[in-house]
Amino acid sequence: MIPNPTTEASFAPTIVDLLRQRAAYRPHDRAFTFLVDGEYEELNITYAELDRRARALGAWLLDRGMTGKRALLLYPSGLDFIAAFMGCLYGGAIAVPAYPPRKNRSVERIEAIAADADAAVALTTRDVVDRLEHLGTTAPSLEHITWQVDAELAPSWADRWDRPDIDGDTLAFLQYTSGSTGTPKGVMLSHENLLHNSLRIMQAFEITRSQSAVFWLPSFHDMGLIGGILVPLYGAKFNVLMSPVAFLQKPLRWLQAISHYRATISGGPNFAYELCVRKTTPEQRASLDLSSWSLAFNGAEPVRAETIDAFCEAFAVSGFRREAFYPCYGLAESTLMVTGGMKFEPPVIRSFDAVSIETGTVATVRDDASGTRRLVGSGRELDGQDVLIVDPHTHEPLPPGRVGEIWVSGPSVAQGYWNRPEETQATFGAMLAEPDPTAPAQVVARWRPNPGPYMRTGDLGFFDNGELYVTGRLKDLIIIRGRNHYPQDLEFSVEEATPLVRAGSLAAFAVDHDGRERVVIVAELERGRHDRAEILAATEAIRSRLAREQEVAVEAIVFVRPNSIPKTSSGKIQRHACRRQFLDGTLNVVEQHVAWLASALPEPVVPSPALPRLARQRPLGEAGHAHRPDRDLPKEIVQTVFEHVRRIAKERAGNLTLDTNIVELGLDSLERMEIVASLEEAFGARFPEQVLPLIETCREVTEAIIDHMPAENREKLQGSRTSGEIPADAWRIEEFSEVRALEQNFVMVRNAGLENPYFSVHEGLTNDRTMIGGRELISWASSNYLGMSGDPAVTAAAKNAIDRFGTSVSASRLVSGEKTIHGELERAIADLVGAEDAITFVGGHATNETVIGHVVGPGDLVLHDALAHNSLLQGAILSGARRRPFPHNDGAAAEAILAQVRTQYRRVLVVIEGISSMDGDYADLPQFVGLAKRNKALLMVDETHSIGVMGPQGRGIGEHFGVAAKDVDLWMGTLSEAFGSCGGYIAGSATLVRWLKYTAPGFVHSVGLPPAAAGAALGAIELLRREPERVAKLRDNARLFLQLAKEAGLDTGLSADTAIVPVILGNSTNAIRLSRALFTRGINVQPILYPAVEEKASRLRFFITSRHSHDQIRRTIAAVQEELAKIDPAYGRRTG
Repeated sequence: MIPNPTTEASFAPTIVDLLRQRAAYRPHDRAFTFLVDGEYEELNITYAELDRRARALGAWLLDRGMTGKRALLLYPSGLDFIAAFMGCLYGGAIAVPAYPPRKNRSVERIEAIAADADAAVALTTRDVVDRLEHLGTTAPSLEHITWQVDAELAPSWADRWDRPDIDGDTLAFLQYTSGSTGTPKGVMLSHENLLHNSLRIMQAFEITRSQSAVFWLPSFHDMGLIGGILVPLYGAKFNVLMSPVAFLQKPLRWLQAISHYRATISGGPNFAYELCVRKTTPEQRASLDLSSWSLAFNGAEPVRAETIDAFCEAFAVSGFRREAFYPCYGLAESTLMVTGGMKFEPPVIRSFDAVSIETGTVATVRDDASGTRRLVGSGRELDGQDVLIVDPHTHEPLPPGRVGEIWVSGPSVAQGYWNRPEETQATFGAMLAEPDPTAPAQVVARWRPNPGPYMRTGDLGFFDNGELYVTGRLKDLIIIRGRNHYPQDLEFSVEEATPLVRAGSLAAFAVDHDGRERVVIVAELERGRHDRAEILAATEAIRSRLAREQEVAVEAIVFVRPNSIPKTSSGKIQRHACRRQFLDGTLNVVEQHVAWLASALPEPVVPSPALPRLARQRPLGEAGHAHRPDRDLPKEIVQTVFEHVRRIAKERAGNLTLDTNIVELGLDSLERMEIVASLEEAFGARFPEQVLPLIETCREVTEAIIDHMPAENREKLQGSRTSGEIPADAWRIEEFSEVRALEQNFVMVRNAGLENPYFSVHEGLTNDRTMIGGRELISWASSNYLGMSGDPAVTAAAKNAIDRFGTSVSASRLVSGEKTIHGELERAIADLVGAEDAITFVGGHATNETVIGHVVGPGDLVLHDALAHNSLLQGAILSGARRRPFPHNDGAAAEAILAQVRTQYRRVLVVIEGISSMDGDYADLPQFVGLAKRNKALLMVDETHSIGVMGPQGRGIGEHFGVAAKDVDLWMGTLSEAFGSCGGYIAGSATLVRWLKYTAPGFVHSVGLPPAAAGAALGAIELLRREPERVAKLRDNARLFLQLAKEAGLDTGLSADTAIVPVILGNSTNAIRLSRALFTRGINVQPILYPAVEEKASRLRFFITSRHSHDQIRRTIAAVQEELAKIDPAYGRRTG
């Protein structure tokens, strides 16, 4: 009788019940840790937290009637995927994991999966939704389904959850196989399948709760999902996860995690171990401690004895023991694992006569015998699994030592393929042939357990001393004159024959020509230039080797371009697809020798652009681009990107341009990850993982560096140049692209017959009036909001400070530059804002740069308004933190982003402006206070244009909304607008200010605020206390200006009764013309042009002050009306 998993694991009939019990009895135990950067940055989730997130999504799915329907899961690796997968099960839905598409990649596979599964809902992240929208897919299978970002669901959904009516037979998820041809097939796995296989893996691995594991495998594949998520959940053991991208970029990270967390279990496919040997140095290996690693599973692709030997030798210095290796065999159709070795015993590696394997009756030989084939045993069948070797044609079971197809039966075998009854019957309904009752009794009858049904794996193998040896795939078998040849054997011989062939990048198969099977080898050439003589020599070496070792006369050898042979998503060669391309003539041929063609050695074939591209239907680089082609890209960064690409791609790089698609250079995924890793090392920071799928061209890589890499690290670029490659625009200032762009703007202004509107010289005090060129004009270009600059009291305070303290403090305040007036000013600022303390800096822009850069860093997030001031953006960029904008003043959008990503970062700093410097509107401060508190984020408010302006007493936006000062973590303001001085400040808690005073670079390493500036600012604050009516007068003027402007039909944008009123023209040239026309009429107002704002938002910006008179306001609005009607007839028609 086959053991029932629900009796052996009696506490959990389903995965849902399993997690519920973990949450009930071990709520605060850490379930999973995800390494965001693949190294040290942790995100953790407990069983209770995972259960609550699953209940929230489950309740939503139940509410939407999704029970029994398919839910597409499109997530990168991480905790969000785990929560969404569990949420599907909690909602009674059938999960359908799939990998999110890369930018500019076809989405055919996702479309095919969604269509085949008839998915009703797609669960994903906001980033993936945006990516899919950018791809612009119109597939009906994706359009009709409901899209939901589960992280944006209200947590209160969890309280509405009721357990759905599910049991062990209920389908849990569909595992879509990558397959070599045709539409992906969904393997149906039930809760019982998952529980049974998890239990058997636990028993085979001898897992206890005290053990821990490290996994980097993709969550949407069976080994990553079941082995890395469900088995740890079953065993209630702590598990560390990292992204496959982090591993591929630097395989050392995997081993470092095992060493750091003292993991006992980890593993992956054979190629992972090969990468570790190739991509680590002796010094790095010596720094590792792998002595805790007691089980290193190796499966999912053929296990090579050479790999085991090399890894054991390389990492012996790290404490790795050979007996830790655990070769195993499995497939999605049997949930995950079918056979496995014995723990604490070295892997079984034996030598067999190669010819005997081909003939189907194996014979063991000495290791040093000629014609041997070393095979690694894949262990024994797990308890509860029935594994047989069967003749694939007669369906007769075969005894040990005979090669046949591997058949499997048991509770781990899947329910079949989704909506494919015929294929399900063919694969999962196999029955053993009934013995001939008239024949003599056979020995085999005594060990045949049952007639079926069995699942046909399509794999070939044999048992020897109870050990399973996998020899190849049934469908890839090559039969020449009645003799079996395994393609992997031929491919291995080709690799050994010549160094010109790329290892693991070739295919052997047979084609029928003139009624006879012919052997074909298609092989990718190694990187580099190869002349015809070299290729001819390689052709001869391959023919000779195959004839000598394999007794095969190869009749077609085709050399193709690197990275052009079709592979599955997991990196396996698609021999059938390769065969089809050979027959279709669509291979990317470099050189070929085909015996039955008239020309044995044709000229190299250049693929026609019209031919289908490999592994995709939509061409790369032809979808819409997200980059900004008009963005000015620093040459030094562009050159660095080019150098790193050339270093890996070598001659394949050719003549790189910004629009060169790196993927299309023929680089494989590992090489592309090498470029990413080398750039990250050069700039000392990581690209966010969600950005990697979006960058393919050199331009996109450069923009990603600008957006996500710390600016201070770019000085490393200097050391990466070679003198022969330095262009003139890298060292001649007049050749700088930025300088040339500026000069072109000057030419544009001159060609339009206009004067440069900037750097006009003011010959005296500027308040409501100014003097330029001997003319007095009404001034709307100064943010002297309260008329403090030039006020006699403020001027006297500045002079008194100079008389007492001099013109400079001549040192950092930390050292010897502290003056009593600094403390007086900072106490006055703190009292004005309502904060505990304050600190002043010498400039407003520098305040934001240094403070943001000090409060957050790599691994943190700055969530900022999309229209944030340049100083805020520069501070975020210099900090090295990730940046993410939200739509202007949109608190709901900001909170939605936080709900999705908050747990992925250490600190999150939300940054808003009191009054927008460009638009004159302001944020809903209480809303942002609330979202910051709910998401445990810091809140920073830039009050450059709101302090002294908003609130009855001019105390700023906090006073305006009645928000307590302590509810905002950082109050930033300047002394140059409302207070008629110069400098910036941060107000907040005493702890914050003390920390900044002792550690903020822009304070510690900078001279203190000059006495004159400190005295003027202090005098202005004292004057504001005595004369708060200035604020009321300013507000009255602002309201009048805005009212008259609107009545005149002017576009004032978002302005909201503040001291900043834009008049938007949507044309830079017209903005300059209007500014100059007003100037001739005695009115000074400056244009704001692209790139400070978008071209369609080009404008004049009016700063209103308390000193302006109503007459000045009316005269100005009238002049704007009249001059604008002359410049833009459309305006006249609107107002006529």
